[in-house]
Amino acid sequence: MIFIAGVFPKTKILDQNPRQCPVCGLNKAYYKRIDHYLSLFFIPILRVKKGEPYIVCERCERTIHEFGPDFTHRTESDKLTCKDCGKLMDKNFKFCPHCGKRI
Repeated sequence: MIFIAGVFPKTKILDQNPRQCPVCGLNKAYYKRIDHYLSLFFIPILRVKKGEPYIVCERCERTIHEFGPDFTHRTESDKLTCKDCGKLMDKNFKFCPHCGKRI
């Protein structure tokens, strides 16, 4: 009898509400966690290790540690309204991440 078993990582999205990425400006940053599971025949059976939650952007694949300390301290005063589409964006952007127009 042959068993195929091992410990494999599995990424879990903790919060479905996207946050704005300070690098690319799109609302693609999600809270995620990587848990490790004991798997038998590639089927997760038992969680062996629970990972730490982190924020990662789906588009540019940067984590919160790469964003720097400014990411967690964003306020509405750091935002600017686009003249064309009226949506909020970071005041340091040169182009609107929603409509693509130059600021």
